[in-house]
Amino acid sequence: MATPNTHGSLRIKLLRLILGALLLLGGTTLLASGALIYSTDRAVQAKREQELLSGLEEKARLLGFNQALALRSLVADNLFGDVKALIHQTVSENNDIAYGVFFDAENRVWAASGLARVPASKDALGPAAPNFTAADLESLGISTAHQSRLALRRRQNPLGGEDVLEVAAPVLSEGAHAGTVIYGISTRSVVERMVQARDLAANRLVTTLGLIVALILGSGAASYFLVKRVAVHITEPLLALRTAAGAIATGLRSSAPPTESPIADRKKWERVQITSGDELELLGSAFNSMVEANEQAFEELRVKTEQALEASRMKSEFLANMSHEIRTPMNGILGVIRLMQNQSLDGKMRRYVETVDASANTLMSIINDVLDFSKLEAGKYVAQHVSFDLRLVIQEVAELMASQAHEKGLELVYRVERRVPTGVVGDPDRFRQVLTNLVGNAIKFTDRGEVLIDASTSQQDKATALIKLAVVDTGPGIAPDDQKKLFAAFSQVDGSLVRKHGGTGLGLAISKRLVEVMGGEVGLDSTPGQGSRFWFTIRVGVTAGGEQIRSAEWASGRRALVVENSRSWRDVVVEHLVAWGFDAESAASGRDAINRLELAVLEKRPFSAAVVGVQMDDLGLEEFLRTIQSVPALQTLPVVALYHMGSSVTLSGMDSSMVTQLPKPLRVSELYNTLQSALTGASTPPPSKPGAEPGKIASKLPVLVVDDNEINRYVAMEQVEQLGLRVETACNGQEALECVKRKRYVAVLMDCQMPVMDGYTATQEIRAWERSRNRHTVIIALTAHALVGERDRVLAAGMDDYLAKPVRPQSLQKTLWRHVVLSRDEPGSSPSPSVPELEAARVPVLDPEVPRSRKLIELVLKNVPAQLDGLEAVIRSAVAAEIKANAHKLKGSMLSIGASRVAELAEKMQLAAGQGDLPQAGDLARLRDEFDSVSAALKEELAATAKAT
Repeated sequence: MATPNTHGSLRIKLLRLILGALLLLGGTTLLASGALIYSTDRAVQAKREQELLSGLEEKARLLGFNQALALRSLVADNLFGDVKALIHQTVSENNDIAYGVFFDAENRVWAASGLARVPASKDALGPAAPNFTAADLESLGISTAHQSRLALRRRQNPLGGEDVLEVAAPVLSEGAHAGTVIYGISTRSVVERMVQARDLAANRLVTTLGLIVALILGSGAASYFLVKRVAVHITEPLLALRTAAGAIATGLRSSAPPTESPIADRKKWERVQITSGDELELLGSAFNSMVEANEQAFEELRVKTEQALEASRMKSEFLANMSHEIRTPMNGILGVIRLMQNQSLDGKMRRYVETVDASANTLMSIINDVLDFSKLEAGKYVAQHVSFDLRLVIQEVAELMASQAHEKGLELVYRVERRVPTGVVGDPDRFRQVLTNLVGNAIKFTDRGEVLIDASTSQQDKATALIKLAVVDTGPGIAPDDQKKLFAAFSQVDGSLVRKHGGTGLGLAISKRLVEVMGGEVGLDSTPGQGSRFWFTIRVGVTAGGEQIRSAEWASGRRALVVENSRSWRDVVVEHLVAWGFDAESAASGRDAINRLELAVLEKRPFSAAVVGVQMDDLGLEEFLRTIQSVPALQTLPVVALYHMGSSVTLSGMDSSMVTQLPKPLRVSELYNTLQSALTGASTPPPSKPGAEPGKIASKLPVLVVDDNEINRYVAMEQVEQLGLRVETACNGQEALECVKRKRYVAVLMDCQMPVMDGYTATQEIRAWERSRNRHTVIIALTAHALVGERDRVLAAGMDDYLAKPVRPQSLQKTLWRHVVLSRDEPGSSPSPSVPELEAARVPVLDPEVPRSRKLIELVLKNVPAQLDGLEAVIRSAVAAEIKANAHKLKGSMLSIGASRVAELAEKMQLAAGQGDLPQAGDLARLRDEFDSVSAALKEELAATAKAT
């Protein structure tokens, strides 16, 4: 739970709220007051300025009037000097008068003072030599137009500075116009007085605003201390409520120890005591009522939780038992059916058996879906992390589902992008299950066209890769509204499809859960009428393993023609041919291909090989071959014919030595080897599996089958005998223990759930007995349990491997081959082989399906001995954690090369160390002996590779 803020957070919020409101109010008051004072001062100043200007105008009128009267007599007497003296005296004695001018009725300037200096050489008196002319006055902006009455105007001072108020007064003599006197009165005094008034107003505004700010700050300080004292009565009850609520949220009690369950004692929940007499007291009472209700609810929850845990335990136990009880009879049914199919049956009887087999497998599929869904719902599934060949799994799924597709007339194509790694670490079984489910659905709901499996990778580094698998079909498509319910359990898009196609509606729901457990996601892109594209991603680790597509010198410069009516197969084959170095072309029909082959001969650029699909629309394979072999230059053309599995073409009456038929889905490695052999003559025999072949294992080496179910014992006995081994049986773990003590067995097939003594206990007893005798019998668990962790449980008990019921003969055979390779030339007279004979019969097996490059083998031979030395050192130091880590590292190295026997020994050591059990004295010695055999086999592979190249 997050830690609350400071202790007084609510108080601080109240203070911030009130102080913020005061500051906002004060700021608003300050701005309003300032604006009001400023506007008032502006109005007062404007009025004052108008008054001053009015006084100045009055003064100007009076001056003009008086001067006109004074000049009347002087002009009448033609006293030019007196006029000039009067004008000069008037201007010089009054600082506010900027200039004065008098000109007569004929626009002769008699006097001008304050405008300019008169040159010294000129007479300043008399009209005969005036200082100024009318033009001079006009140039200064002084109008020489005669005024009929006194006039005022405000104008720019011609001498610079402040503006002037210019007054022009007419001088009348005996009713006639004798001239005009003009004075310019400066407004400087008015401007100075206005500046003083503005300064005074600004000072007054600053003083007023300062007083308002001081008032606001004082009010804020007083409010802060007041709110701080009053807020305590609000915040303390709320803090008490918060503390109590926090204690409930974290499951703490006022008097309970920290380790006590929060629902163990409902009387210890905290209560709050609030006596404020207002709404807070009501809130406290409501909180206490809520606590009491919570206590009651928690008590009910405790009871129901205990009941749910018990129900979950019983459900898990029921699931395990049901898994065993269902799979056990199904194992018998499927096993007996397979045994019957190996017998000679007439047509009708074989048809009956095949019908029962199909029904039983369908039932088993439904049972597996239900059990898998139950495991996922219970969260009982954890993804495995083992090494496997990703390309091989995709190929196996395609081959497994091909017959279903071909029966419906569909083409099943798979493509693996070049960048997809071969060796990966993940959960191969669940990966195969999801891919099989998607491919099966695509085939089920597609009536014509094809199904494409497309593998690619979008993110990859040295350690991990994000693999994306897409299954694309040409079916009816799915509407957007129906896509939402596809991955829901027990649902199908169209209810009528349940009757037509069957199924539980769990497949996609299980696939979605499995993909999510493997760290990926699943999705769908579909358009009705255009098919669907289901895809999923998984993140896997990357181990050794090269790209499947590799360039080859023998293919460089050669031409190849691909003839296939399936566009997807054409693209896949052409992609590989080009990557190998071929100049590849493709054709959709047989006749088009024949024309291209003949044209290439004429152009002297013949094709070196042709890859031809048997299912051509216009020609059959035999007709196609006859046509091209009729052309002399094409008689030796190697042809690789691709046919649907189980429907190869019989070529009669013609030379078919140059034709090789390969089944679809196509194994690219087989196409590579076939073309290489045809074009170079190199022999590329298929790799042989190590170990004995079925029916050729020495029968003197017995296998002990332990099972309490008679039918299961019989089925397992028949399956083992068909591998060429003798079989003995036991009904429970106690009998198995006695049998192992009496004689030796090459392997023990041990059921896990049995009366008297179960398989786990029996294995532990056998291992304890063998430990002092330096013996080890291979014990393989046979269990019908479907729960997660079963493999870990059987390995922890000391078993060597695990087979789930119903046991398939191929799985049993492969498991026995992995753990024991039996000698074919041992004498048959000795029913109980000696210890050296038995140990010699058991040698490690390298899985032939795991790719091993030359570089990988060299790295293993170089690094694993050091890993064994490191493991021995930590065993001597007796540090279980380091033993576990080193054993895990060794297991990973062995899985990467398919040395599963050494990997399982290392895994047993890892599991034991994880439980605190240190390895015994002989465990490391057995591990080294097993690796010595693996090392020898790897060196043989290296030598064979060097010889082949």
